[in-house]
Amino acid sequence: GMYCYLCGMKAFLQAIGRVMYRLVMPLRRRRLKNRSVSIVSNDCWSSFMYRYYRIPFNSPFAGLFIMPDDYLAMLENPSVLGAKPQMTSATRSRYRAELAHLPDYPLGVLPGGIEIHFLHYHSQDEALDKWTRRVARIDWDNCIVKFSQNNGCTDSHLRRFQALPFRCKVAFTTDSHPDMPCAVALREFAGEPQLGRYWKIADLHWNFARHADAL
Repeated sequence: GMYCYLCGMKAFLQAIGRVMYRLVMPLRRRRLKNRSVSIVSNDCWSSFMYRYYRIPFNSPFAGLFIMPDDYLAMLENPSVLGAKPQMTSATRSRYRAELAHLPDYPLGVLPGGIEIHFLHYHSQDEALDKWTRRVARIDWDNCIVKFSQNNGCTDSHLRRFQALPFRCKVAFTTDSHPDMPCAVALREFAGEPQLGRYWKIADLHWNFARHADAL
């Protein structure tokens, strides 16, 4: 039926995406000129891009994730990044019920209760040290700001992101949003409630190197 057809089409698109990734991405990596770009991201996409393009971590947004409400509150008031996060355990998160499937990990809390989930860090000291060193490197004049439809992201969240004043911003979504110029639909996830692990596929729809070099 239609469901089987759609599943088959998604699998086909994902297979094509994997082939294109192996063919296209090495060319983009060689062509990237802007090797000092800062990446602001609500999830692991930034870690992947920094490592794949072999560029310095010029922002602290690596190995962590931030829930949509907190991420948008941070972007609407970037000065909160000047404050030292209060370190604690993820078991103290107000999102603990939604994130109960995850292991314990360090949690940083910025003013206003904005939570930084240091999922891939081994200790609070390591997380705080790397965050503090990297946050000082953010260059808002040479910056890509990225959002993605994960962790309960809604259309309302996407509209708030669209309203932000950043020069280069992109929101990866499961479906098209013609009224939101920043939204880039990843058709491999069409109809899904969220994207999941979309890191590799995203660059086939939104050329990171081209946008970084245009800054």
